[in-house]
Amino acid sequence: MREAAMEKTRQALEKLSVRVAAGRLKKAQKIGEAAARILGRNHGSRYYGWSFEKGIFRYFGHPGHLAPEKALEGKYVIQTEELDLNAVQAVEAYKDLSEIERSFRELKDHVEMRPIYHRQPKRVRAHIFVAALAFLLARALEKKLKTAGVPMSSAQALEALRTMHVVDIRVGAEIRRGVTAGNHQARQILAALGINDREPLHKDSNP
Repeated sequence: MREAAMEKTRQALEKLSVRVAAGRLKKAQKIGEAAARILGRNHGSRYYGWSFEKGIFRYFGHPGHLAPEKALEGKYVIQTEELDLNAVQAVEAYKDLSEIERSFRELKDHVEMRPIYHRQPKRVRAHIFVAALAFLLARALEKKLKTAGVPMSSAQALEALRTMHVVDIRVGAEIRRGVTAGNHQARQILAALGINDREPLHKDSNP
């Protein structure tokens, strides 16, 4: 990833060098602004430095940043103030924290627990209960999919299931109701959940 980012930055700096050498960009301020924009993308400032002296633009590997970046490659650094945790416990605690944060994001965005427009406390509690239940079902769905070897999140699974539709078909004087099969992913999800019967409820059926 570092090499790919460096190459993108290098190509952009090389184009800037050609522009300066060809005289298409002359003012030091404009050259500096262009270099800053390039280094602001793809973490370019971590890898490269530049200079503009006597009308010549040069770029080079950053002497202070590049070596530490290389030293950290392949490593994931976690900092904690909990001195009683060993390395494994610190990683486990971080993963738990990340899972909790993801849960709150899903409750807020995917499950749409917020905003809450209710005023009466019992309705607020009911709203949160339904959101928490939806979140629990989403996690249960993910667990089933993981066990079945289907690499999908609950959001992706629900999106795939939207390709299935209940349709009414008129056959002569009779109207028959059916469910479309959906796409390949939808069929994978149903198989993972052990759902084989896609027969819909009839219009006159009671839930």
